Amino acid sequence: MALANKYRPNSFSEVIGQENAVVALRNIIKNQSFHNGYIFSGTRGVGKTTLGRLFAKALNCTNYDAEKGETCNVCSNCVEIQKNSHLDLIEIDAASRTGVDDMRELLESVQYRPSQGKYKVYLIDEVHMLSPQSFNAMLKTLEEPPGHVIFMLATTEANKIPKTIVSRCLQFNLKLVSDELIAKNLKRVFTNEKVATDDKSVDLLVELAKGSVRDSLTLADQAISHCDGNLTEQEVSKLHGVLDISSTTKLFEAIFSNSIDDVISEIKRYKLLDVNYDILFDRALSFLHANMVNNVLSDEESNQDLHLYYQFFTNGLIDAKQTGNKRDCFDIAVLRCLTFSEQSKNKLKKKPKLVKKQEPKLTASKEEPQKIESPEISIKPVEPLGDISSKKNGIELSPDNWFGLFEQLDLSGPSRAFFSNLQLQKVEKKTLFFNGIALFAERINEEDSINLIESLNRLGHEGYSVEVESSETVKNTPSQEWIKNRNKDIQEFRKEIINSELLMNLKENFGEEITEDKIIIIDHEE
Repeated sequence: MALANKYRPNSFSEVIGQENAVVALRNIIKNQSFHNGYIFSGTRGVGKTTLGRLFAKALNCTNYDAEKGETCNVCSNCVEIQKNSHLDLIEIDAASRTGVDDMRELLESVQYRPSQGKYKVYLIDEVHMLSPQSFNAMLKTLEEPPGHVIFMLATTEANKIPKTIVSRCLQFNLKLVSDELIAKNLKRVFTNEKVATDDKSVDLLVELAKGSVRDSLTLADQAISHCDGNLTEQEVSKLHGVLDISSTTKLFEAIFSNSIDDVISEIKRYKLLDVNYDILFDRALSFLHANMVNNVLSDEESNQDLHLYYQFFTNGLIDAKQTGNKRDCFDIAVLRCLTFSEQSKNKLKKKPKLVKKQEPKLTASKEEPQKIESPEISIKPVEPLGDISSKKNGIELSPDNWFGLFEQLDLSGPSRAFFSNLQLQKVEKKTLFFNGIALFAERINEEDSINLIESLNRLGHEGYSVEVESSETVKNTPSQEWIKNRNKDIQEFRKEIINSELLMNLKENFGEEITEDKIIIIDHEE
């Protein structure tokens, strides 16, 4: 006999992990306050059908102990219900009887009184599979059933049951059983079955069960057959394609230390062992979640990398479900963590370059634009061009040196945005003549001009005035110069990624070649 059937609870006290539902059912029987119908909802293997049968047994038990809330399990009603042969417990599989004709045939028998027990119980499993017409047919009977009839509805998808049905029933939402309770139950079963085991093999079975008692017993049955009654972590791991639990910690330690070789080695090991990547995704997310919570509880600064890694693995899991290629999606999630880790920025991102200080010049050539950007996300200030600010009025402003000077201005807000999109056309008699498209030129007011003049004064360029006029097009603005330099830096950054150690290892070990056209760089400064 399968362990899931052999160890199915025979009384309320044997049900694990559903104390709230058990207490409520015991009180209902004790107070004789019966409802029209009951809905047991929850995921697979948590006790929906079992609780329905136990409730039916308690209703019909001739020696029911109301104080303890337990059935006698020796009377004829208890024995026959336990054997699933009681005439007044009608179990129906809604998945195979979805039509309205099946429902009408069922409801015709409601009027007849029970033949053996006190109540006639209709236990409808997977009730959400019924057709809309079937639900409508049972509405009136469910609303005003005969006193000897009780409906019990079990479902894994309560959201698919019509609201008109739900409103006529009491609903019990059965929760996932905790890992501790499942582990305790498995150890009890192994002891009764005289099976040798260790704690780590039990932990693996609990992890695979994911809160389902029936799944844990089914997995235990399979493990017993595979290991010939002697369960070990190594054999259970081999059977289900999972790694030892410490492997997740080992992988993330390699990621945190930016050890590319160790990470690649782990990925290759997973491939050779043909592991269960669903379990790897779950473990990675659980590991990151636990570390983020620990950082908060210990008042440590939350590591931004952890939040980024969690997003990578979440997106990887979504992609794996859509594409079906779980191994590649997991590998890519791990490689993304390496690429964006704090310690790898120096290897994969271009280091800031400061413009070398130049000797004072009257003008700066357009053919030698000063580099005002680095591929880092934050903008780095450039060195003063020709030490303009050090000589008050020693160097006159001109369109040629305007780009370098504009970067030194402490202009901010709308004023900076407007003037960065205007072209300095000429400078005559201490007057700066700007032109630009109407979108910017016509929005500049007297306050914006004063802000520019005051900013120039603070750099030592005093006594200037500003004139602005509209034009259809402009060619040389600080904004356009910034975009040109930014694009150049991004292209250099793209080439540096292509030549990085990470991608070299990826090509060497996996035969995967990533070309420039496959790399998308998102510039958050745009």
